[in-house]
Amino acid sequence: MQLTFPVANATVLLALTLTLSGCSGWTEQAGVGECAKQSDVTDTTVAMEKVDCSADEAVYLVASRERRTFCPEGDYLDESSGRTRKSGDTRYCYILNVNEGDCLKPTNQYFERVACTAGTRKVTKIVDGTSDRALCGGDDSKVYSRPVKTICISR
Repeated sequence: MQLTFPVANATVLLALTLTLSGCSGWTEQAGVGECAKQSDVTDTTVAMEKVDCSADEAVYLVASRERRTFCPEGDYLDESSGRTRKSGDTRYCYILNVNEGDCLKPTNQYFERVACTAGTRKVTKIVDGTSDRALCGGDDSKVYSRPVKTICISR
């Protein structure tokens, strides 16, 4: 019986150390208005983690958090976080966090911000307050209803 107390203390200490060091397998989820990056660009599922909005890797912004099946109308990248213990069944809806002139490289369903070179795609126009693909002419478009925004990206 005397071994139980030290073993229990060691187990609690190990769990606390893993959690505080970030080795627990749980990443911090970005909230609405905060930025995120893809956790693993080779993964075909959407897995995001919080990152400072000024970082180059902060290509996405959480536009809304929904307790329903779908994101608002638009081209949102969405992540269902039913697998996280904090939020239950919540859907995170991400919009691109880019500026005109940024260059992007598509990887799986994600975009990565990269240096502008041959083969990259460039953000050519951002129109706040309007969600209209026609504004992009022949370019690709990402349109969002919340916040209302159109982003044009060269092909």
